[in-house]
Amino acid sequence: MSIRTHVLKFDKGDKIFSVGDSANCAYIIEQGRVGLYPLNRQDDRIAELGKGELLGEMGIINNGNRSVSAFAENSVELLVVDREQITSRLKNADPILRGVLEVLLSRIRNMLGGDTPTNNNREVNNTIVTNGMTKIRFEHEMFEALENDEIVNVYQPMVNLSDNAVAGFEALSRWKHPEKGMISPFEFITLAEESDFIVPMGLKIFDSACKQLSIFQNKRSQLRQSQPLFMSINVSPTQLSSNGFLEKIMVITREHKINPADIKIEITESLMVDYKQVKTWIDECSSFGFKLSLDDFGTGHSGFEHLLQLDFDTIKIDQVFVKTIESNPKSLIMLELITQMAKRMNMSIVAEGIEDENSAQILKKLGVDYGQGYYFYKPMNAIEIIKII
Repeated sequence: MSIRTHVLKFDKGDKIFSVGDSANCAYIIEQGRVGLYPLNRQDDRIAELGKGELLGEMGIINNGNRSVSAFAENSVELLVVDREQITSRLKNADPILRGVLEVLLSRIRNMLGGDTPTNNNREVNNTIVTNGMTKIRFEHEMFEALENDEIVNVYQPMVNLSDNAVAGFEALSRWKHPEKGMISPFEFITLAEESDFIVPMGLKIFDSACKQLSIFQNKRSQLRQSQPLFMSINVSPTQLSSNGFLEKIMVITREHKINPADIKIEITESLMVDYKQVKTWIDECSSFGFKLSLDDFGTGHSGFEHLLQLDFDTIKIDQVFVKTIESNPKSLIMLELITQMAKRMNMSIVAEGIEDENSAQILKKLGVDYGQGYYFYKPMNAIEIIKII
């Protein structure tokens, strides 16, 4: 046998590993054929593996000993796959995937007569499985919550900074769990994204937001206030890439007699990675009459490139700039530049996270169009919104 970095070479008849050997790696067969035997080469061969196949795969995922013996059937060349190459990736994998994998590995080990896991390994495996199963249960609860109308919208007003009048709202989803109380939107929206459940959930959120916007607009018209209210609704790439999504939300706007121009579809800056795909989405949204808003502007690594390549109607300046507008002179400079740039590109500007009057006045002087934050209004339910209208 000769060794070249992570490549091992064996001659015909050489033993690669034996039953009971410690298993801490696997091999990809680069050349030749490998025979698997119950104990030694005199026994009946269990299987034969060839070029491109994986050998000793249990060694890269699970602690234990080899359950068969492997011999070179002819000249063999193997590429070593270290356990660390797999476990580092497995640690970052979805807990559901890890949980299922651990169950399968445990059963395979038992069938092959492998060593019983140590208490420490058993604890780790049980934790992984428990986490995965917990996540599956959480997905099921989320599905039931949507069916039972436990996931609802609240609405945070956006005001026109010129006169502090309510100009529109952002729809924000909330889940009041019957046992766990309020669940963070980040937690359940992220899970919905992972499972593609975000598509039906997003449609229900969109429908609820449009229904309420219709009520809000009717209330305003009764008060003879002519300025139309708008609604900003967060939409993810998963939703936009879903078949027929735009057609479905167009049907929703018609059902509630909403002008598509009064809907601002918000796309988070950090989620945009494929410009060609995003441009297609934006062009399609515009063709239906919807407005496009770039959310969290300034936090991504290539925010200005987004504006160079894509056509948005509105940008929402991330609150990190607003919150430091008085304490960090650089924030003021950047806000001034962003505002001037947006104006020259015919985009309206929303500043998020406004918490005091001084910040609101500074943003107003800079020419920012709309303000959103606790200084004006916290997120409210529909009844509270009617009162402020």
